[in-house]
Amino acid sequence: MYFIYDDYYLKHENGISHPENPERLKYIKQEADHLAEKGIIEYTEPCRAEEIQIEMIHDPAYIEMVKRLSSKGGLSFLDMDTGVNQYTYNCALLAAGGCFKGMDLILGDGSRYKKFFLACRPPGHHAFPARGSGFCIFNNAALGARYAQNNYGMKKIAIIDFDAHHGNGTQDVFYEDNSVFYISLHQYPHYPGSGDIGEIGYGKGEGFNLNLPFLPGTGEPDYLVTLIDIILPVIHRFEPELVIVSAGYDSHSSDHMSSLGLVEKSYRKIMNAISFLARQYCRDRVAIVLEGGYDYQSTADSVITTILGSNEEEIENRIKNIDDLEEYFNMATDYRKNRIKNHMVLQQLKKTFELVE
Repeated sequence: MYFIYDDYYLKHENGISHPENPERLKYIKQEADHLAEKGIIEYTEPCRAEEIQIEMIHDPAYIEMVKRLSSKGGLSFLDMDTGVNQYTYNCALLAAGGCFKGMDLILGDGSRYKKFFLACRPPGHHAFPARGSGFCIFNNAALGARYAQNNYGMKKIAIIDFDAHHGNGTQDVFYEDNSVFYISLHQYPHYPGSGDIGEIGYGKGEGFNLNLPFLPGTGEPDYLVTLIDIILPVIHRFEPELVIVSAGYDSHSSDHMSSLGLVEKSYRKIMNAISFLARQYCRDRVAIVLEGGYDYQSTADSVITTILGSNEEEIENRIKNIDDLEEYFNMATDYRKNRIKNHMVLQQLKKTFELVE
């Protein structure tokens, strides 16, 4: 797997004691070094996006505002949580460009790997076309999707977002678009307040937006059941050519930014399922883009299990269909009845998306 990283990402700052800070990446990089030594990942430098490329998603006036605030030096704010310092604009261009570089690597001819992990800052899924929010400046995953469409002719792309917070910016970008299927698994109610089950898209995008609003305390069983009973069947109909993962690790039980209950091995299983999906429809192509995750060590450890879960040949040989995946996850007959918290949400979504029992 390609691992895209640059020390320049450490230069962006949101202010003293802010949870989204350079230490996040320092811990990730330290753990990733061990994988590089074993040949599991290949380090790759990002490229810097051009302003005109950012305009695929973002309004020119907003881009210019970020550029102007960054050029002032000091520390400015787009909202109460989202800082801009003298390096932010270039960091944000490098984050988006990292996603573009990853797309070039996995979609271009002669690619050695079919997956990449982008360890970047600032994150992106709360960034709207005309404003940043929630620590996010430019929407890296959304930009990556448009780049793949415009440069490689991808007609259908699925974005799966397992950050603890709903990716309201990404949803907004594609809400009326049937070429990108956005799926979010998040705590609800929680910041930013969006992501209800009734938000399914609008116009030609209706039915191409799927929200899994989970109760506080939700753990691994709900994620696995959701993947097998809802996400994989819906994606089976959609047949994407590429999967983009907005990978947020604030859904970990040790992260103070949510009340969800995933652990390191949960992300490995989630990626086992997503990798199975990618083998079926996407010629194995998966782009993984870092979003949240604010407990440094659990985030770093979870990034590692995400990467390992994406590249397990034994699992690839063993899992040929959804039944195999369910067996691998040890989902016995009473698993759905006794181990999940969000029965009503899942039942309603099955009705909304016409999924037969």
